[in-house]
Amino acid sequence: MSIEDSKNRYLLLDSQDYPLAYGQLEHYPDAHYFRVRVLDGKVGEVLRHEEIQMVGASEDSKALLGRILQRDGDHILLERQRVLGETLRQNLRMPVSFQSFLYPVSGEWKGRCAIESVDLSCGGIAFFCNQELRDNELAEVVIPITSSPLVVTCEILGCRPSSKGVPLYRAKFVQLCHEEEMLIREAVFSVQLSARPTFAPRSV
Repeated sequence: MSIEDSKNRYLLLDSQDYPLAYGQLEHYPDAHYFRVRVLDGKVGEVLRHEEIQMVGASEDSKALLGRILQRDGDHILLERQRVLGETLRQNLRMPVSFQSFLYPVSGEWKGRCAIESVDLSCGGIAFFCNQELRDNELAEVVIPITSSPLVVTCEILGCRPSSKGVPLYRAKFVQLCHEEEMLIREAVFSVQLSARPTFAPRSV
């Protein structure tokens, strides 16, 4: 994807923060009315909702709430409701399960330990792990679901017991560059979109 395309590419979500489709913005996001081309034949899923949230693939893109006014083929016309802010894009955690590994950076343990992810966002990850990890400890985690596997640094925020009998840890990413953030977002959204069922559209 080119830099210019990424600026206009958005993930379209419902009110519960579940991804519906990708869309290509065809007007400036500051306009009161704007058109979005829904990609991959998923316009039907989008049209089941009166309002949709839009989260940009680019770091510079605004997160928006729009009300659907009409449809023209794969295009929808929206009325801008409000800007949703940076926190939605950063903290939007999606349930994603994969097996991976954690490597110590500041911890006293050696080698590597296996983890099983629970959810992932551009801001951090939650995972099951048998290794005892301390709050504020730094570690490197492998993200295998991106187009090329990423190794990124995270800071352990805490843990709690789980029904699996394995501690569930929360961690935030640190020193994440823009390209790494975009790759993680694209991978997470793609996984979630492929898992979403297909519905018949509502009438518009």
